[in-house]
Formats: sequence, structure tokens, C-alpha cells
Amino acid sequence: MSMVLTERRGAVAVITLNNPDQYNALGGSLLDELGGALDGLTEAPRARAVVITGAGKGFCSGAQFGGDAFDAGNGIAARIEATLNPVIEKLRRLPIPVVVAVNGAAAGAGVGIALAGDIVIAARSARFILSFVRLGAALDGGTSLFLQRSIGVARARALAMLGEPLSAEVAEKWGLIWKVTEDADLLPEALNIARRLADGPSIGLGLIKDQLEMAWSATVPDALDAEALSQGRAFVTNDLREGVAAFMQKRTARFEGK
Repeated sequence: MSMVLTERRGAVAVITLNNPDQYNALGGSLLDELGGALDGLTEAPRARAVVITGAGKGFCSGAQFGGDAFDAGNGIAARIEATLNPVIEKLRRLPIPVVVAVNGAAAGAGVGIALAGDIVIAARSARFILSFVRLGAALDGGTSLFLQRSIGVARARALAMLGEPLSAEVAEKWGLIWKVTEDADLLPEALNIARRLADGPSIGLGLIKDQLEMAWSATVPDALDAEALSQGRAFVTNDLREGVAAFMQKRTARFEGK
């Protein structure tokens, strides 16, 4: 059984974590298959947006313990660097928008995978749990960075050190995610957002993604210089010409990603 399912719905790719009996835990070949699915998004015919969700009742329960997990010792660092970290980095570097639909619980590194997306929505029943501390483990999956970026130091520290579940409603209120939907509306809403992004100026969206990522560690002068360079790249695209023409003619723009 494939642990990651990929389907195309027009210009939108839907990637589903498919280990429902283990609440989509990151065991077996799941991370390798997810990395391969992300690589495939840039192959022809190229997707213009992607939705990532989980099969069954949970989004992703994080690490799957068993076997030699506790015998790995310091070797676990190399394992994380070889499997989990590349997936997080691929999600951040994708030149197309990533919409994450969190169904049920996201725990441990599953929180990191969720927050690595660009726009995160969650079902009302969803929960976010930094379960690391309950196991005596440290943070991974980018959570040490993503949490503080999204909700600030005080809340991130409390969530990480107490390991208490965070409801979808509070996650929305705190700015951890974009919005909450009713459970039955989660995937349709995620697809609606992804289709809207897929219809947008893909080059411009890619530039915006790069700008927002770089600006976290940039000085003001560096951010201004990078914005100027990005704008220079945007202004030579056909999409920008179309966008300006559509604005002047009071019609909907028809972007082609060129």
C-alpha cells in the first residue's frame, strides 16, 4: 500500500498522507514517498498549487516508535537529517503555493509538516499537540521556529514545555493557522483556496513566497533590496501585463504563469 497518495484536480495537486491505522505516523516509507511526491509537483504537467491532508481521522501523529528507535542514540540526528528535514525544506522551497488541510490531530513532527505550508486551515475537530515533552524528547520538524514565528515566544514556550493540546479555534485566534472550517467543509474549502491560487500569477506568487521566507532574517535594507529585485523580475512577466490590463479594463485577469 502506498503511504502517500497523489491526485490531480486540474491545476491543483492533492497529496494525502495514507497511513490511517497509525494516524499517518511518519514511519515506514511515508517520508520518502512524501518527498518524492513533492518532487513530482514540478514535473510536467506542472501543478500550480497543492493541497496536503491526511487520510482517516488524523492529519499526522508524528514519529512512529518501535523497532530500533530507542537504540539509535545519537544516530537519530542523522536519521532526522536524512528523512524529515528534507521534506520540511522541500515544502518551504516549493515554487507553488502549499495549502494544508489539517483533519484531526497534528502531533509532534506532524505539527511541523502542517506549519511548513503557506496557508493552513483546520477542521473544527483538529488539535495541534507538541507531544515531544510528553516523551522526554526535543522539538523537531521545524516546530522550534514555526511556532515562535506564528504565535510569539510566550505561547510557543508554553505549548512546547507543557505539551497541552491546542484546539483549532484557539489556533486560529492566535494566528497559528489561517482559518477553521466545519469538518465536512475542510477539503472543499482547501480546494477552493488552492484553485484560487492556481488561477493566480504563479511567478508572482513564487516571488512572494521567497520574499516572506527571506525577510524573517533580513535587515530592513536587505529586505528593501530584495523587494526591488523581485519586483524587477515580476515586471518583465506577461502575467503582470495581463494583471495591469485587467485592472484597467475592470475584468478578471487570466494569468498563465509566464
